[in-house]
Amino acid sequence: MARGKNGRPERKMKPVILVFCEGETEECYVEHLKQKYRLPIKIISRIVGQQINQRLINRHKNELKISSKENIDCFLMYDADIQSVVENIKQCDAKAVLSRPCIEVWFLAHSEKVPDTDLSNDECLKRLEKVAAWKNYRKGSLNESQKIILWENRLEATENISHDFTREKAFSTVNEFVNVLEKN
Repeated sequence: MARGKNGRPERKMKPVILVFCEGETEECYVEHLKQKYRLPIKIISRIVGQQINQRLINRHKNELKISSKENIDCFLMYDADIQSVVENIKQCDAKAVLSRPCIEVWFLAHSEKVPDTDLSNDECLKRLEKVAAWKNYRKGSLNESQKIILWENRLEATENISHDFTREKAFSTVNEFVNVLEKN
């Protein structure tokens, strides 16, 4: 183990995580995870998919860097309902965290198996609101019972949804983001 100036072991810094979010719902969810995992997560929200680019990502990464050795994990959390946005995100040097048709499909996976079909935003929200805790769901906010479900079922949700973003069906890769948080 490396020793510092005082002969004590050097403390390992937690990696800084930078998350660009499409909207308020994604921001709210990441904020919830940030509190639960107690990790240094910087959230940049409401960046429209067409406006995300490598220069913008690099600017925010450079603002966060304290030293040249510091590693910053960068994630782009967006809905995958518009193909041009997905293509734009794929051009960036960051981890894409996508959900089709919307982030709520990931929330739905915390309560039931998501059908392997093409769901619209409205269909997804209707299915979600059939779950008791989600009955009065409002985009951009999470109540305490919803947060409990999202936390307690976060690992099981992975089994309830496809992660294949190459097809025109409901999917989510939010599990990859959660897996990174679990390892830290």
